[in-house]
Amino acid sequence: MDSRPIPLDAHLAAFAREGHRLAWMLRHPDPTRGTVHTPREIAQQPWLWRHTARQLAEAAPALRAFLDRAGLVDPDGRTTLALTGAGTSDYVGVSVAGALQQRLGLPVDHWPTTRVTVEPDAFWLPGRRYVMVHVARSGNSPESVAVLDAGLALHPDSVRHVVVTCNPDGSLAERARQHPDRVFLLVLHEACNDRGLAMTSSFTSMAVAALGVGHLDDPAPYVDLVDRLAEAGDVALARFSDVLFEAASPGLTRAFFLGNGGLLGAAIESALKLQELTTGRIMAKGEDTLAFRHGPISAVDATTLVGFFLSADPAVRRYEVDVVDQFRDAFAELGTRILVVGAGLPDGLEGPGLDRLDVDPEGRFAIPAGYEAPVAVLVGQMLGLFASHRHGLNVDDPSVDKALYSRTVQGVRIYDAA
Repeated sequence: MDSRPIPLDAHLAAFAREGHRLAWMLRHPDPTRGTVHTPREIAQQPWLWRHTARQLAEAAPALRAFLDRAGLVDPDGRTTLALTGAGTSDYVGVSVAGALQQRLGLPVDHWPTTRVTVEPDAFWLPGRRYVMVHVARSGNSPESVAVLDAGLALHPDSVRHVVVTCNPDGSLAERARQHPDRVFLLVLHEACNDRGLAMTSSFTSMAVAALGVGHLDDPAPYVDLVDRLAEAGDVALARFSDVLFEAASPGLTRAFFLGNGGLLGAAIESALKLQELTTGRIMAKGEDTLAFRHGPISAVDATTLVGFFLSADPAVRRYEVDVVDQFRDAFAELGTRILVVGAGLPDGLEGPGLDRLDVDPEGRFAIPAGYEAPVAVLVGQMLGLFASHRHGLNVDDPSVDKALYSRTVQGVRIYDAA
């Protein structure tokens, strides 16, 4: 559990000396192309995961005591843990809820603040206790602030809150400081507060922090696990960069990312990154693997990329491999590009237009099922970065010409609860 031995800037300087496309972009930041922030924010993530795990370990005794007082683990089984956020922050919940439920042995759900704001009575049920983990990059999204305010005002006794944010000056952080008896505040490293439009470092670092809630009793093994996760992330960034640059062809118009469990969150977030960073020039969707055959597959054509995120759980992976096997010949005939992403990929997953992206071919990292999302989503982030750049967009602010949305969503009118 020693601290990371070199500073972040030194880590990035070493990364920039590597010989792949992402390292080249890091060496050549171009304000006119908007490659000042986003390449750096993608490249720095493994370093930040290590830092976040150690930060969580330091906070573990205080956070554990807070959650004990909140009745997180109670004999009557009336407590639900709910992860909540807007957009990408909600996908953190999708990515980690299953692992936390297995780890803690209690109901764990993910609540989009965009839905809780509109229909709060559909979420908070009488007679139950809740611990809400509010996940937010800026902490200033109107819906996220509204949900914390509603929980504090309407459910002062039955709901306790944990705020995980990348912005010490955001509204969520301010409210947490105003209510220390009911809100625990965890502010991540300042570099997690992405300056580019797309959330990258913030997404994966908040996922690492949220997963750590399941390891508060003994955080040292979790720090070791995250160190292995970071090693796998370093491998993915270095080995996959050039393949993904080539895959992010200007001829690509649509993409599907498929995964199960926590990897469904990575799939949905990867789709958002590709679509967001290209301002819709590439339309993308995340889906669970078997559901892909129930309609979404109808949109696949020669301009489509299909990314399969394979689970570390062999019982899950067998279904995922079946879908790859069923459709790879048909996809090859269409000219569809296939990416198969995972650790220790099985033999036989080969064919025309199919790229094997194996983050752990030697089996060194032993990342368990439920914890793979931070590494898998690097694929979607790099595809989005490279596709945006190859389309000639401003990568750090691709929507600047449309002016439809900004780094922190604003303009949402919040009504009083009925």
